[in-house]
Amino acid sequence: MLRSMRYGLHGAVIAGLIAAPVAWHSVDKTVKLVVDGTTTTVHTTAGRVGQVLAAKGYHPDAHDLVAPSPNASLSDGMKVVLRRGRLLQLNVDGRRTEVWTTAPTVEIALAQLGYTTTDFVSVSRSRRLPLGVTDIAIRTPRMVTVVHDGTRNQLMTTDGTVGQVLDDMGILLRPQDRVSPALPTVLSASQTITVQRLGSTVMVRSKSVPYSTSRVADGTMPAGTTKVLTAGRDGLSKLTYSVVYVDGKAIGTTLLSSVLVLKPRTEVVKVGTQRVVTQQLAGGSAPSSGGSSSSVPTAPAPSPGTAKAIAQQMLTNEGMGQDQYDCLVQIWNHESGWRVHAANPSGAYGIPQALPGSKMASAGPDWQNNATTQITWGLGYIKSRYGTPCGAWASWQANGWY
Repeated sequence: MLRSMRYGLHGAVIAGLIAAPVAWHSVDKTVKLVVDGTTTTVHTTAGRVGQVLAAKGYHPDAHDLVAPSPNASLSDGMKVVLRRGRLLQLNVDGRRTEVWTTAPTVEIALAQLGYTTTDFVSVSRSRRLPLGVTDIAIRTPRMVTVVHDGTRNQLMTTDGTVGQVLDDMGILLRPQDRVSPALPTVLSASQTITVQRLGSTVMVRSKSVPYSTSRVADGTMPAGTTKVLTAGRDGLSKLTYSVVYVDGKAIGTTLLSSVLVLKPRTEVVKVGTQRVVTQQLAGGSAPSSGGSSSSVPTAPAPSPGTAKAIAQQMLTNEGMGQDQYDCLVQIWNHESGWRVHAANPSGAYGIPQALPGSKMASAGPDWQNNATTQITWGLGYIKSRYGTPCGAWASWQANGWY
């Protein structure tokens, strides 16, 4: 009986020694732990995936990827993958956003987000993403139009500013050139960039300086008669201008200097002031106002200022502007000084210096004394021959008469 019990205990011990390795083998496990692409072999007695991760100091949160899930049972030979989340702060074409990713590199992360290799990225695509925050600027291609040097070009670009586009196109800018919008301007879709080439030059022109007329009263000469003592002569000025060009077209002129190179010579004219009494013809009748009598009526004449006002109103009534009036003033300043009784030994008479003066009778019988009649005839003459007062003034400047 004792022998039987001894054999029984011995068998139990042997059985326990044999069973112990079997039980240990069922608890100890060898697993492959892959963290962010790096693989290590781990021996563990953990029963779940989350336990083996915690044992290695990893505590996944909502932004991390764990496969199998942390609650899955751990078995020998299992592969456990942990990809930790990275925060990307993106600036895409000026719009800011935050995105979490478990991608290990910039390239993989952007591909997962749908960005292609044609997009501009502010950091290296091969860069590994750290566990912290990564700032990335992304610019997608956009169409822009560049107008320069007489051409218009459209191109797709990922450049960020106007200046970068012009640099990439090899467009050289000079300090005086204009760029719109300005070089630092951030590009927008369908942006139009305009480059204007500015230039300047100095131009010299000559300008005639009209002479003035000095009138000297002479009581020995009949009223209404004149005699030129000193012939007038126009002067000459040299004008220097700065001309500004944009793309070859002049846009502005600035007078830099005016130099008188030839002084005008004043015309000196003797004007008769002696009153002449008209002699009646036989039979008691006075000479006709339209005849050839050399006597000049003594009726008071309107002032040159009044005559000018009459002429200006006539031109206005005919739809002519200030420029035509200015030309008329220049002509009749030289011809008569706007005096109704201005007479020349040649036979020219009145404000327009009609030759002979009796021609003005076609405008009215009072042609010798009436400024309105003389101006009416003079404007009719100018219109029929030159079209406008400025046309007559151009001829006068070229020839000294009209």
